Amino acid sequence: MNTEEKAKNIKKLRVFVGPGNTAGNAHYIARSLRSVGVKAESYVYHAHEFGYPVDKEVVQFRSVSRKGLIKLVNNRFVLRPVNAGIRFLFFISVLFRYDLFYFISPITFFDNHRDLGVLKFFGKKVAFFFPGCAERNPHDELNAMKYSDCWFCSDVGKQRYCLCHKPDEKRRRIEYFEKMADFIFSRPNTSGYLKKPEKALPMWLMTDLPGQQVDLERYSGAGSWKIMHFPSHQELKGTRYVEAAIAKLNGKYKIEYLSRRMTNREVLENLGKAHILVDQFTHTFGLLAIEGLSRGCVVICRMEQWARSCYPDIPVVSCNPEDLEETIEGLLADPERMQQIAERSVRWFRENATLEVVGKRMLNVFQTIVR
Repeated sequence: MNTEEKAKNIKKLRVFVGPGNTAGNAHYIARSLRSVGVKAESYVYHAHEFGYPVDKEVVQFRSVSRKGLIKLVNNRFVLRPVNAGIRFLFFISVLFRYDLFYFISPITFFDNHRDLGVLKFFGKKVAFFFPGCAERNPHDELNAMKYSDCWFCSDVGKQRYCLCHKPDEKRRRIEYFEKMADFIFSRPNTSGYLKKPEKALPMWLMTDLPGQQVDLERYSGAGSWKIMHFPSHQELKGTRYVEAAIAKLNGKYKIEYLSRRMTNREVLENLGKAHILVDQFTHTFGLLAIEGLSRGCVVICRMEQWARSCYPDIPVVSCNPEDLEETIEGLLADPERMQQIAERSVRWFRENATLEVVGKRMLNVFQTIVR
């Protein structure tokens, strides 16, 4: 089969994405593949609390608002089996409609992940996207380092959801995903439980192009400086360091500081006006940083050396949390430098993180499916 025929056949590939919904990744992945001619659709079990866009939501019954025994009985003996039935019927409805099933870890169709065995029995291809905490080995070299997510984290609820308190169970789950997957998109700090971490593919994040031209002139003659910080989790995002730095700098500079929970649409609108976005202080960046770069913000996001080697040219400003005040002050004192960083940010985004760019990269990976 020649290259042209192979390209035509790969575009006939039918891709299911979901049903997990971390930071809207299911929707973005599906749209990125559609942008390069692949038939891809995303489905999610739950709409995201920040309003990230979705293609289709699989409607299920929610927990009752009552407390005590009534809630326990209703959730365990009524809602759980009913929702399990809904998921089973949904699984059957899509089983033969798609060729590749692309999961946002750790959620597959069933809680016990037995659907993966069924997919492989019918010759389906499987891909996994490893977004973060649910895949990390908290005790490996990278996640035991200072400033890692695991180093910061004391959220017992989050740790229980991610099975951090049951490392053997967590390892077995990830190794099972690895066994069933034809493709895994991951970072080094989310590959610690893989038996062959070197086989993990780069994890590309992406977002939409801004709806209007990015205003890079906002750094010239600004009457006040707009600094933004949107913590999805205050502890992991280092919010206390940000607020302490802003409090000290407010007497020296006129600062408009915005930090509150809002929808993704509101975040994007505000990023189009921001000068500085302070993201996080762990080892690398997330989707919010990509959204900031796309809108011409100067993004502050701590990059550990291993992360910098994975993304050597990403124009984020890196600093430790205790150095944030000095870092922001250095930026505010040099608007020309900030504008140069903003220009590089927009350029980097357009070359690396648009839906079409990432779609082409995934298309090249999936070429191996076509024989």
